[in-house]
Amino acid sequence: DTVEVAGQVAEFFGFTEITGGPVVTVTGVGTLPAAIVFDVQTPSPDPLAPSCAIEYECYEGMLVEIPAGIVAASNQEFGSDPFAEVHVTAGPSRPFREPGAEIPGLGDPLIPIWDGNPEVFELDPDKLGLPNLNIPARSTFSAVGVIGFEFNHYEFWPTVLDVTPAPLPVAVRSKQAEEGTVGSFNLFRLFDDVDDGTGDAVLPTDEYVRRTAKIAAYIVDLMQSPDILAVQEVESLSVLEYLATVVNALDASVSYSAYLVEGNDIGSIDVGFLVRDNVRVNAVTQLGALETLSVDGSLLHDRPPLLLEGTLNDAFPISVMVLHMRSLGGIETPRTQQKRYEQAQSVAQKVQDIQNVDPNVNLVVIGDMNAFEFTDGYVDLAGIIKGSFVPSESLVCASNTCVDLVAPDLTDEILNIPAEERYSFIFRDSFNAEGSRGDAQILDHAMTSQAMGSLVTGLEFARGNADAAEELVEDDGTLDDFVLRASDHDGLVLYIFRDEDKDGVGDDLDVCRSTVLPDGAATNGLKPNRFADIDGDGVFESGESNGNGPSDSFDLHDTAGCTCEQIIEEEGLGNGHTKFGCSIGAMRNWVSGVSQ
Repeated sequence: DTVEVAGQVAEFFGFTEITGGPVVTVTGVGTLPAAIVFDVQTPSPDPLAPSCAIEYECYEGMLVEIPAGIVAASNQEFGSDPFAEVHVTAGPSRPFREPGAEIPGLGDPLIPIWDGNPEVFELDPDKLGLPNLNIPARSTFSAVGVIGFEFNHYEFWPTVLDVTPAPLPVAVRSKQAEEGTVGSFNLFRLFDDVDDGTGDAVLPTDEYVRRTAKIAAYIVDLMQSPDILAVQEVESLSVLEYLATVVNALDASVSYSAYLVEGNDIGSIDVGFLVRDNVRVNAVTQLGALETLSVDGSLLHDRPPLLLEGTLNDAFPISVMVLHMRSLGGIETPRTQQKRYEQAQSVAQKVQDIQNVDPNVNLVVIGDMNAFEFTDGYVDLAGIIKGSFVPSESLVCASNTCVDLVAPDLTDEILNIPAEERYSFIFRDSFNAEGSRGDAQILDHAMTSQAMGSLVTGLEFARGNADAAEELVEDDGTLDDFVLRASDHDGLVLYIFRDEDKDGVGDDLDVCRSTVLPDGAATNGLKPNRFADIDGDGVFESGESNGNGPSDSFDLHDTAGCTCEQIIEEEGLGNGHTKFGCSIGAMRNWVSGVSQ
């Protein structure tokens, strides 16, 4: 209809309307105007160059078409609307948190400024009468509708909506025969149903049982039950032990034991480990529990780091430090900045102390670090812990001497996966210091020592939490896949080639567990048809033969991880082999023996 309207223009909680008893007169039937097309450039992704004077305001009430959008964050949840608005962009690329402090920045030209992803807005599937939808993040869509405003947000209200749902859940791959796995999982404040008089949260029994069952199913089905699982946000050892029994009951091949030491958190959330029975635990040690914050003398670590030292599959020595660092909430305040900085420095020193004792340590530093893979403009917490950061890019370094304590640096394995997979959490709240609405970001990391880094064969996230609708945390299996929204973080799994002596032959096949390269044989030089790995590349060299051999070739896989020097010792061979390399006959006999 075409209409004439008489009334008073007003803003109702930010939404423009005509009020004061408006008079509406239908004057005829017209043609809808052409839709405004939202795409990669509209609304503008640049806050310094908006597509109109007040971004989105100029489109309010207009007909809009989105030919190819992507869902940034799944459905929010409100009491009367369990599957509420999703966050979207009109372009093809998902929005991620970027380096630096959110625009307008911190007034220092060296500190990066993040634009805040202004291209993100909300979509309410059923606002104008379409069926409501549960839409996972990463879904793509096309739509026609209008731009409205509600609860302090501009929203897209569709009249036509076509969604291609993203696959969810997505499990990590199974480990290979000679791999070990270390995982990390924030359990989203897992409390039990017992009132212990400390003021902790007390869950109704049915909720406690349901949440534990969802978490257990997520660990088994999506994370493939890592050999060592570092956990965060669990109330107590008894809660973690109960989780272990539920996991063990789900999969007869899994036998987890729980390890947890109570920390200092006023909300009674702690860090701990679930450890499978193929891991021999030598020690679990809480670190830095009594360290204090320089600002006021309060305890520095709410959840003190916990270090597990053990052996994987009776051969591979491994140390795992689980972290849950101070959150980004209140990052604008100097005390929060200083606490995050001092926590990072404390952990960095502990890492270096471990490396000083054993430069070849197989160390994994893992957990919810509440930090991006780059500076947030205030503190580069992850960078300080791994030993690689730029002091001038963090505000905290203006008032502290930001010393690099870690050498050699740890490797943040997050940086070795595709950029589009670098997220473990999505903030759904609007405009907060931790991240703006709908932005995917890394909070959970796995860092490895130099010795361990060469053995890493991959890192994957189990997708089923960050991309899922908030309401699914309540699901008991009747709404959707039961494992969805077991937590608000996605769990990660790090894959490690179990090779104790790092000779390229996995522990399960390695007959000689203490191989040192290059080979110590052939002290007087290799003769023809004599063999030794003299350059340490895993392949046995032979002396110049003038065209008469050798007819065979050998590598460390052929010899089950044994050098000529080790073969001499094992077989009791004569001094000639030590001087000139192992003879072709000795090599053939050894290879034949270890292959049986």
